[in-house]
Amino acid sequence: MTLSAADDLRHRPEPGGRMRDSLFWQVVLPDEELAVQLYLTVTGSGRAGYQASVWGTRPLAVERGGGRLEDDDDFTDLRLEALTVQHGEPLRSASIALRGEQVELDLAFEGLHDAFSYHENPDGLPAWFATDRMEQTGRVAGALRFGGREVRLDGLGHRDHSWGVRDWRLPQHWKWFVASTASGRAVNGWVWIARGERGCAGYVLRDGRPIPVSSIDSTATYGDGLRQRSLTAVLHDVEGGATRVELDVFGVLELPDARSRTAVMEGACRARIDGEAGSGQFEAEWPAEYLDQFRAP
Repeated sequence: MTLSAADDLRHRPEPGGRMRDSLFWQVVLPDEELAVQLYLTVTGSGRAGYQASVWGTRPLAVERGGGRLEDDDDFTDLRLEALTVQHGEPLRSASIALRGEQVELDLAFEGLHDAFSYHENPDGLPAWFATDRMEQTGRVAGALRFGGREVRLDGLGHRDHSWGVRDWRLPQHWKWFVASTASGRAVNGWVWIARGERGCAGYVLRDGRPIPVSSIDSTATYGDGLRQRSLTAVLHDVEGGATRVELDVFGVLELPDARSRTAVMEGACRARIDGEAGSGQFEAEWPAEYLDQFRAP
């Protein structure tokens, strides 16, 4: 499935149908032991909500907002309470401005490569997750302000955009991760288990091209409450390459969802790609009932 310029923007449901867009940006600063991410969701009817989270070895700040978008708001210039999202060159650039009470964020994003669709992977994209999903590593510039502190953002980050209805209760588990280095090396991986079957997706950035992953070998370690500590993965790509990624988690942000009875755990990481140091993020998704078994009584 080939991405088009329109896929960077808001998607409309078929007559009588449903739709969901989710947009995500993240930056991890290992030297500061700091991470920030913004997650925005919009339904086909125009209901929208966002959460900006800042964390390190513990949660530091959160900003939430929501409301309704006008029918003609296509993400070119989205304005939702304290949040503004503007898209520039299709499938390449975007900017964020958040003026919240707890978090202020200015972030300009410029893709290092063509936006990548998970339909390019041999396992494709399972229908329970989305109609399509694009992923992109990019250069970021801007500033983060919270708790009287200001941090400059100047380096690499990541964004994704999914569209289509998601069934959060169908997957049994997934691992999603990104890593990048100052020299421009980057990987994105996703390993999922659903209905007892396993699949994977993602890319390795090589010579400025995202090369689809064909399989991922991974081993993770966890601490109390199943909070992730580390991930070692080898990404085998369709061109025969093998890339080793090591992620050491310095802070975990837990995002439970009472409606679906699931939880997403976001791990901010120090990273190595074939030995080269960088930054990364390791996300783990679990059913809440499974996580409960690992909680202290």
